Amino acid sequence: MDAFADAWQMLLRLDLVLEEATAHLGAWTYAMIFLTVFVETGFVVTGILPSGTLLFAAAALAARGSLTLWPLFVGGTAAAFCGDQLNFGWGVLARKRLAGRGLPRGVKAGQLEAARRAFARYGPMAIVLARFVPMLRSVAPLAAGLAGMPGRTFAGYNLCGKLPWTALHVCGGYFLGSIPWFARHFAAVILAAALFPFAIAAIRALVLHFAAKRSAR
Repeated sequence: MDAFADAWQMLLRLDLVLEEATAHLGAWTYAMIFLTVFVETGFVVTGILPSGTLLFAAAALAARGSLTLWPLFVGGTAAAFCGDQLNFGWGVLARKRLAGRGLPRGVKAGQLEAARRAFARYGPMAIVLARFVPMLRSVAPLAAGLAGMPGRTFAGYNLCGKLPWTALHVCGGYFLGSIPWFARHFAAVILAAALFPFAIAAIRALVLHFAAKRSAR
């Protein structure tokens, strides 16, 4: 619990952390942000990293002039894309080497089953949708590799998912950061960033629910 509380406190002070990093590291701050985004899904066990929250907060600081918006969008998209490509590669290797020997280390059966259900329902489009669902984000690329999805197909849907995901976080953070009240109360920006993916998932669930009810009539 202490570790969780410390991590939460650090998130609430993320603007100070990023401003200190910018002061000491300069342009290398972007590399730190992009590395976090890449690692979050590049390795399944690092899925707890708050890459979306970090991008959201960095974009809010860009509204203050501390960082620049376009590098965050381009670099964030590239880092997220490459992270999922690496994760997909782990899935391909696991399919070849671990066939019949259980799940790769760090992968929970429930998460993998949820990803498989998503593939069964949405096909390759699940790669796009999974980016917006925190619990599926780090296992969907791995599941695609394990399922034998062609590399070109995965790469195309992977890019289609990263562009809107990055745009929503970067534009959302920049918009809130440009509002004086949020600029003075940065913890509210962090809270909005933390709740952002869950809000998207909830809206998606509601849309699917009403669509199912309408088709059942």
